[in-house]
Amino acid sequence: MNQQLIFNHDHQFDDSAVAVRCSILQGGLRNTVYIRMPEGWTAEAWLAQVREDSFFWEDEIELALKKGQLDPDGSLWLDGSV
Repeated sequence: MNQQLIFNHDHQFDDSAVAVRCSILQGGLRNTVYIRMPEGWTAEAWLAQVREDSFFWEDEIELALKKGQLDPDGSLWLDGSV
């Protein structure tokens, strides 16, 4: 477990981003993660799926952060595909 990365489990669907939004704490800074909704999903179903697969998404977030994919504004965008 990475003590420098804390997952807040505050998943919400963001209509304007068409993505599930959640936050993480990384080294004391709060960053926002967006997981884009794939075609063919409803907002409610995608939100439920992301919550159900939260450990998968935590791994994906850690990998993306290691690759330096965090935007300058503190946002991380992931393509939704489970």
